Amino acid sequence: MQAFSSERCKFDDYVIGFAAEKAAQGRRVAIITLLSIDGSSPRPLGAQMAVAETGEWAGYVSGGCLERAIVSEALDTLHVGQNRIVRYGKGSRYFDLQLPCGSAVDLFFDVTQEASSFAAIDIRLSARVPARMELGLPDAPAQSAAVEYYPPRRLVVAGAGAAAASLGRLASFSGFDVHLLTNDLATAEHSCLPPDRITTLTRSRSAPTIAIDERTAIAFLFHDHDWEERLIADALATDAFYVGAMGSRRTAEKRASMLRNTGVGERQLSRLKAPAGLVSGAKSASDIALSILSEVMAAEQAAQIPRFRLVRDERPTEWSVSSLAIDAWQSFEGRACGI
Repeated sequence: MQAFSSERCKFDDYVIGFAAEKAAQGRRVAIITLLSIDGSSPRPLGAQMAVAETGEWAGYVSGGCLERAIVSEALDTLHVGQNRIVRYGKGSRYFDLQLPCGSAVDLFFDVTQEASSFAAIDIRLSARVPARMELGLPDAPAQSAAVEYYPPRRLVVAGAGAAAASLGRLASFSGFDVHLLTNDLATAEHSCLPPDRITTLTRSRSAPTIAIDERTAIAFLFHDHDWEERLIADALATDAFYVGAMGSRRTAEKRASMLRNTGVGERQLSRLKAPAGLVSGAKSASDIALSILSEVMAAEQAAQIPRFRLVRDERPTEWSVSSLAIDAWQSFEGRACGI
């Protein structure tokens, strides 16, 4: 599955999928990267936008005060065909575009990236493999920079009912790669997730095989807790950065006893967040979902899990896209044709 879909929100952290999609249509694309910050900024270094020659765009590098001006600058850069660095805010040539915080940002407009590089990054991240884009700075090789991309946050929602469906929808809208495990057809339908992100659980079926890594969170929202025993035990043995289970404190105590009886040790059991959620006593499905997702995001922040990062003057890692571009581009073309 492509990491970016045209149905996703325009203000997305990840823009290379959009760039790959437009490049596959024969459009030229500019990649804009937040290169330096003088003062404060609502966005971190390495934040990006992608602007197609049609004027379509994705991503954001400010709180909303610069994006339209950036699109105009990107279109001019595409027309000229030469990379440039532009300052906005304090000390900028654009006196009418001052940042409310009084700061300044330097943005790198790159119009020399190949379509094959976009495709290589997109495919690697879809396979949950890190990727890297070398930035063609005007003064290179005197200075060098790159953006490293990491696989998207993944949330596995295991459960049934309104809260499970609500959590699936909310997490998907919040940029998580969501997988739903459920024994209930209505939950699957109302989660609004695509079929390839839904696994139907049956009593006789073995636990599903989903890649669980350190960028994955797992939330259990079953009312029939007999479904949880094997699934939670398996989850606690993974590298997931968060494992939580919905229910009352009494339910949490019974669950812990059940897991001990199945051989789960105290160290693993201490990883389980139960009752799940930052807000205790939430009753509505939407409130429960928001409470659990907030706890997941707090755990993500505590684990310092990056989505991307800007690196300066570092030697390219083994997963730089340059050596993979040709094969990945061929794969992307085949996928775009439905092969």
